[in-house]
Amino acid sequence: MKKKYFLLILILLFIIFIITHPAISVAAASSGLLLWYEQILPALLPLAILSNLMVYSNYMQIVTKYLHPFTKHLVPTSQNGCFAFLGGMLFGFPMGSKISADLVSQEKISQKEGEILAICFNQLSPVFISGYLLTSVLKIPDLIWQSYAALYLPPLCYGAWKLRRLRPTSQKKSASDSNLDFRIIDAGIMNGFESLTKLGGYIILFSIFAALLHTYNAGYPLINLICTGLTEVTTGISCLKNSSLPSECIYSLSMFFSAFGGLCGFAQTCSMTRECSFSKVRYLFCRLCFAVISSLLGLLFTVLSAP
Repeated sequence: MKKKYFLLILILLFIIFIITHPAISVAAASSGLLLWYEQILPALLPLAILSNLMVYSNYMQIVTKYLHPFTKHLVPTSQNGCFAFLGGMLFGFPMGSKISADLVSQEKISQKEGEILAICFNQLSPVFISGYLLTSVLKIPDLIWQSYAALYLPPLCYGAWKLRRLRPTSQKKSASDSNLDFRIIDAGIMNGFESLTKLGGYIILFSIFAALLHTYNAGYPLINLICTGLTEVTTGISCLKNSSLPSECIYSLSMFFSAFGGLCGFAQTCSMTRECSFSKVRYLFCRLCFAVISSLLGLLFTVLSAP
């Protein structure tokens, strides 16, 4: 009951803000829409379509057959789970959670393994970290490897530990024959568009929410900065470059925001995995723990690299 009233109040607050501040609301929605159209859609749609084709055509098993003997020594996934691990690390958020959910829905990995993979290997991509965060925003490309270590080591260690404790479970045997036809291609394209369209809706809503915070809490810039980063990671990171905080704090906060992924990222992940009943509380708790560890590592790396 409390959840219903909270959501109702939140919706009414959104409506009131949009009616009373139409110019700010439109600007925020436009900013979110442009972010989705110019960056998210071109980067993720091809990957979403191709990952669908790999999973549903069984071509994935050809790839994992040769990669799993190497990756299992780093992260002890099942053979099919190896694809979610690699896809989540290379393709980036939120593809990691989508691939894990698709594999669970197809009964190619267990739900427990899928949940661990969705929690640990649903990070921002290395390209985003090195290109956007470190080069475009913070102007510190010399900290690329330290940033990779700060962001990816905590979930990697936790995921490896949890997967080693996981007991093998019997899963549905997938067809050994790989097959790709226009029915699978059409379904993969439509599924990709549906998933990315939902992401666009979440980005627009959370962009308006970030504008609401800045409007009603303008007297507290530090609180605004933290709340914005916790709400939407890209917007929060872009606000860091205009911050008057010391460079060490800016870098540490950027690691925290990136590791956590924002409430917008949490909503997107819930949308991607809604049919798999993954624990939302466990996901949030683990991501907060990763964020704290990553921020502390980031602070340590900046101290050690200082002249």
